[in-house]
Amino acid sequence: MKQASSFTPSADKPAITIIGAGVIGVVTARTLQQQGHSVTLIDKDDPAEACSSGNAGILAAYGVVPLSLPGILKKAPGMLLNPSGPLSIRRQYLLRIMPWLWQFWRASQPERVEHIASALSPLLRHTVRDYQQLTRDTSAQPLIVSSPVLCAYKDEAAYLNDKMVWDLRAKHGVTWHTLSGSAVQEMEPALTKDCQFAAVFENCGYTLNPKRLVKSLFEDFMHEGGSFIRSAVQHIRPVNATEIRLQLANNESYKASRLIVACGAWSGQFTKALGEPVPLEQERGYHLTLSNFDGTAPRYPIMSPSHKVIATPMETGLRIAGMVEFGGFLPPDPSRATALHQHLRSLFPHISAGTPSSWMGHRPSLPDSLPVIGASKKHASVFYAFGHQHVGLSSAPMTARVMSELIANQPTSIDITPFRVDRF
Repeated sequence: MKQASSFTPSADKPAITIIGAGVIGVVTARTLQQQGHSVTLIDKDDPAEACSSGNAGILAAYGVVPLSLPGILKKAPGMLLNPSGPLSIRRQYLLRIMPWLWQFWRASQPERVEHIASALSPLLRHTVRDYQQLTRDTSAQPLIVSSPVLCAYKDEAAYLNDKMVWDLRAKHGVTWHTLSGSAVQEMEPALTKDCQFAAVFENCGYTLNPKRLVKSLFEDFMHEGGSFIRSAVQHIRPVNATEIRLQLANNESYKASRLIVACGAWSGQFTKALGEPVPLEQERGYHLTLSNFDGTAPRYPIMSPSHKVIATPMETGLRIAGMVEFGGFLPPDPSRATALHQHLRSLFPHISAGTPSSWMGHRPSLPDSLPVIGASKKHASVFYAFGHQHVGLSSAPMTARVMSELIANQPTSIDITPFRVDRF
């Protein structure tokens, strides 16, 4: 489907084509459009049908901690042997992912962890403010909620056991306060009394519906004259410095003058075709959303470090999301949804019955937990914005700003050197 544009773009600004209509692609398209560019989105699915529909919905200013941390090598075997645990690898996928796991382990060295956190911090720091500005006076504005996020522990000893993680957050400007004993349930009555300690993140928020948020932004984009082509991109070929040819699923040839690759877990095939391969994995995330349940939903998003999950009160119900599974594009594992349901019941014992729905999506994950954001090193008209792993929603506004600055040949608002495509 393609909608004709009624918008009159600036004549001195290049037309932009974006592959990918998830949150990164849509927010980038809207940002560029507001700056006078004519923008076309291309995706094999409707907007917000992948991770943009199924994430936990958190605007995580605290999300500077990478997935791979010191000591991961010692913890991994025990985690992998637990089929309902927070990290698993599908047995038939293990050999294929071994090179990626080697780079993942290398990223856990203390100096690398510090480098990663330093890079992620400016990407995430103002996520709530940026979304408030992006959605102001639009239908998406009510979907953005400024809110604390509770990180719930059994006791203070469990919290102190994560000291390395909290020290890393503090070093990079993340703020929080702590609660203990009855103060935890006073703030969040729905939470189990087994949690007697909590760190309460500040400067955070969430969206009531991540899918509707992206679709609302997309509708605004289309209303203002944007174009959308629903088609798989089968082949990509740069012709010269100002032309890239795309072959679409219907064998139609499409010409782009500026191209942004922002199609999440599917981006690796395009960087490879462009001679810039990256070790992109399809990290599988699951969620369970419980609607029409008995009991009171939590007031705020609740994170459980022990279970590696986060529960968010949404307009569609209470969503619990998380877990890390590596299995490429193999079918979903139904036991993961069962485990999520158990975690939900453990965290919120007064919630019962309800109608559960489960989902699995593919997070675009690089072994150092950093996205690829920047210009191609080989093709003057190609730019990259993918691989955001667990922080795609939170980092979309700043990623979009950087894309607009690169295309305008302006200095970027943040240092994007750590995100370069050739770092591997």
